[in-house]
Amino acid sequence: MMVASLMFASAAALLVHRLPSSWRVRTGRSLSRHRRDTLLEAVGLVRGTDDGLASVAKAQVVGSLSMAVFALLVVMSQPSAPNLLASGFLVAAGWQVPLMLARSKEKKRRLGVELELSDALGELVMGVEAGLTLEAVMGQYANRHRTALADEFTFVLDRVGVGVPRTTALDQMRERTPTPGVSMFVSAVQQNQKLGTPLAGVLRQQGETARRRRRQAVEEHAAKLSLKMIFPTVFCVLPTLLVVIVGPAIVRLVESLPG
Repeated sequence: MMVASLMFASAAALLVHRLPSSWRVRTGRSLSRHRRDTLLEAVGLVRGTDDGLASVAKAQVVGSLSMAVFALLVVMSQPSAPNLLASGFLVAAGWQVPLMLARSKEKKRRLGVELELSDALGELVMGVEAGLTLEAVMGQYANRHRTALADEFTFVLDRVGVGVPRTTALDQMRERTPTPGVSMFVSAVQQNQKLGTPLAGVLRQQGETARRRRRQAVEEHAAKLSLKMIFPTVFCVLPTLLVVIVGPAIVRLVESLPG
């Protein structure tokens, strides 16, 4: 049964892979608005192109169909209420797992941008203090790095290059990566552009704030470790210590008891 379901899944995946790219784009555009919004929320604006949405949608179809075939074979061999319940769970899992994976990948990308920004602000400050514009410093950073933050800087520069105002391009960057650090960075640059204050001082302050927030996050995570260690300590470590320490004493006590 499992071999049959795996063969079906492989055939479906191969069929999806061999579909023409133009058909994939049309599939992404033909999604309903609610379905497209659901996929876009999981995938994110960066990967939320027509091809990206269509890929996740097809992965859901292939996964749910594969689980449905496997569940059908199981129910046909042993029809029972637990098997029916497990079959429904498998089909739901086949539909939801691609969304969960896409959401996890997007969350990891946003976390990487948030952590990298606190270090990148130092390079931006040095470049601005050397007399370069913000766009020039962002371009140099994007050329030296191949990271998610460098891709975001490249996106901003591309938008500015085609005539989009800097404030609008930064707003679009914030929409693509809605993290606290990126929001603070965009707000600071936009406020600097309106007030005309020195950009280097603003970026330096943003760097200090980002590093302080990063240090506080690490301290908060370290403080939670003590609570997380309660369960393994009580249910894993203490029983072992009791067996090692108290066990020999109990054995000797039993042996010393009269016949």
